[in-house]
Amino acid sequence: MSRQTSFFRRHILTIVCEGYVWVLLDGGPSCAFSDSDITMMEEDLNMLKDLFVADGEGLPRSLVETESKFAHQVLSLFSLDAESVIHMLMMASENMSTGFGSGILGQRSLEDANTLVRVLCHMKDKEASRFLKLHYHLPPSSDYVDSPSNESTPKAAMGAEFLRSASVRWGEKGNTSFRLLKKRFQGGSFRWS
Repeated sequence: MSRQTSFFRRHILTIVCEGYVWVLLDGGPSCAFSDSDITMMEEDLNMLKDLFVADGEGLPRSLVETESKFAHQVLSLFSLDAESVIHMLMMASENMSTGFGSGILGQRSLEDANTLVRVLCHMKDKEASRFLKLHYHLPPSSDYVDSPSNESTPKAAMGAEFLRSASVRWGEKGNTSFRLLKKRFQGGSFRWS
């Protein structure tokens, strides 16, 4: 693989990972993720990583793991219960008020209060919703009950429904499309327009 190809693939991987984190944290007020959504999002992230590794013909797996580390970490926050995330948020807020805030201005981190608030905003959890309503005066976001079925609830937003359906398509019929895309990417016949 040429240096230019490697450079572009790495750059595209970085953009894909940033976009993935953007969906998780900035996906809009109607995006709320349940435990079953997080499982599908983990599968989707793993498929994206496999795409860039391309069965050993793409980027090195260690590089792909390094580039996707923050996306995995943000996703892991959604796997925690709301009480744990609220506790982390309280600690982050306390550190900010004492001047010991973590991170660099403009960069996200797991200990950043802004990141943790966004995780709570996008959790499909009644406790998170109550906390946000009480402390941040945000409208309740958990007016629905998380059910294990794939049926949408009447109040489900279009964006969240799109994400769920996209994840389901990756799992059912998307594997052949994924393999075809992977072959094109490996063979260098993939064209960006």
